[in-house]
Amino acid sequence: MSVFRQKNIRTNYSLSVLLFFCLYLSGCDRRELTYYMEAEFEIRVDWSRAGLDAEEAANGATAVFYPRDGGTPKVVLMGDRTYEKVRLPKGRYDVLVFNRSFSDFGGLSFRGECYEELEAYARHVETRTDPATRITTRVIVSSPEKLAAGVVEDFEVTEEMLGNYSPTAARGRSAPASGVDSRYVLSFVPRCLTREVKVEVNVVGLNNIRSAAGTLEGVAESVNLSTGKVSGETVFQQFTLDDIAFTDGSPFNGTLTGRFNTFGLETEIPRKLALRALLVDGKTTVDEVFDITAHELEDEGGTLVLYIEVTAPPIPDVKPEGGSDSGFDIDVDDWGDEEESELPL
Repeated sequence: MSVFRQKNIRTNYSLSVLLFFCLYLSGCDRRELTYYMEAEFEIRVDWSRAGLDAEEAANGATAVFYPRDGGTPKVVLMGDRTYEKVRLPKGRYDVLVFNRSFSDFGGLSFRGECYEELEAYARHVETRTDPATRITTRVIVSSPEKLAAGVVEDFEVTEEMLGNYSPTAARGRSAPASGVDSRYVLSFVPRCLTREVKVEVNVVGLNNIRSAAGTLEGVAESVNLSTGKVSGETVFQQFTLDDIAFTDGSPFNGTLTGRFNTFGLETEIPRKLALRALLVDGKTTVDEVFDITAHELEDEGGTLVLYIEVTAPPIPDVKPEGGSDSGFDIDVDDWGDEEESELPL
């Protein structure tokens, strides 16, 4: 056999081996190879300091990973708000975790393109102009839901972290594993970014009131999720006083109480509280403005709230709509239906 023919045989053999290797790679599941461009991490969240109601757990949570190089944020929806897994490529991240998801709130929305700018703001705000003074005010007309958030800043995924899992492992969620390397665990302890406000009004002549509402000045319109700081510019917030309680032994006097959430309300700062009551005759309204300061108080349920208490002037007696000459014959048991009346402020 000539040397030339031997060289051709060796060349063809080498080409065949190379072709076989290429075909083998093309038949493999290439997705598994890309997994080694990522590292897997556990998200663990302790909500014990968030001040959320127990039923809030059913609404899950959201984790947002913001690349520090300005890339597209990665959003992870957590059906179990205490635990989830995520896979990330190499890079540095700032991470936010908050309750619910971006679209699960009725009274608040989100804005901001980057980690430092993301904030929650009141969704339902009206601009109102007083016809007498021509003064324009902005009023939150729907209380935002409770919001809590936690952060981990400047978290780095290094080259050595990539591929820290079995390439055939499923991406689905599983229970936290004991003895997991702490480098692959992101722990959060969210804090509540809203405050619950309780307004209590002592009323003489409570039996003459059909429904009542109020507006409170000096309320922040938004809050930054990464810093917890509220906006410097304030607005008014509208709320209803829908908890009616008569004093023991009295069919006439008692308290009106309203509860709502705000993004921020400093204590011991003087501000105005305006109240309006619609009386049982269906046409008479009573308006009062109070100078108040809010202070912290632990309520009957053990929750720390911002508390405001005022005493209203006596409410005049009126004839109930469709009733007798005396306003005192109103059936207190009917309050549940009558308080459904809407009262514009």
